[in-house]
Amino acid sequence: MDQFEGKTAVVTGAASGIGLGMTEALTARGMKVVMADVQQASLEAEAERLTRENKDVLPRLADVSKQEDVDALLAAATDAFGPVHVLGNNAGVGGAPGPIWATPPDAWDWVMGINLNGVMHGLRAFVPHMLDHGEQSHIVNTSSIAGLMTGGGNVYGVSKHAVTRISEGLYFDLAERNANIGVTCLCPGIINTNIVGSSLRPPGAPPREAPSDPAVAERMASFRRYFAEQGMDPRVVGELVANAIRDNAFYLFTQDEFAAGIKSRFDQINAVANPVLPPPLPETLANDPKV
Repeated sequence: MDQFEGKTAVVTGAASGIGLGMTEALTARGMKVVMADVQQASLEAEAERLTRENKDVLPRLADVSKQEDVDALLAAATDAFGPVHVLGNNAGVGGAPGPIWATPPDAWDWVMGINLNGVMHGLRAFVPHMLDHGEQSHIVNTSSIAGLMTGGGNVYGVSKHAVTRISEGLYFDLAERNANIGVTCLCPGIINTNIVGSSLRPPGAPPREAPSDPAVAERMASFRRYFAEQGMDPRVVGELVANAIRDNAFYLFTQDEFAAGIKSRFDQINAVANPVLPPPLPETLANDPKV
């Protein structure tokens, strides 16, 4: 997509993290952005800040697990700004750690409802709209490095593998129709966001308690520290996303250090061998790519 100025984007999960980074990068290029999120206070605060910076944004509360909420985003965007040219299908949650069989049904449905169904709801609402107006457009689906690597059966990884496959299928479906719509599958690595320690949880669920196993508690605390200390600034991710839209790049990896883990998985598949765990996380990450 070679022109941003005056175009319209809708970004979900835009109140913080990668979604906010996308919003800042796109508005810096002259786009009008509908910012969608379920976190009303942070959404309104960030929208007010960007408005003070003379950015054209419109905050909207939306639960992407509900098709009607996503449909309402399209209506709000077209009413306020006209045709939508970029969809940042970004909203996501982390989910609880643990073996796949121990994931409670409500926790499974909650993560899948946002991470997977939320992406599908965005595609159902916005792809027909983009096909109808025919102007150069782009869709960014936020998957994860966890959507390409192997490991334990955490529901988050399962949902992100599905997003990767949906994105690949979308790419071919649009290509078969010669659609003027690009696709990027964003696969973030370690980003300094609150997804690990998020206070979000399934509706009606009790407040989260510390894990009863001290080893598990320390592992989770260590993971949170690692994200905070080694994680890439979400604003840098936003710049990478804007560049991928410009270049019509499909895969977008934020950090090269995970290439070995991705290669290891596909090597095992090609060898028809049993899976092996990926290498451990590096002690330090290169988080200053040229953007």
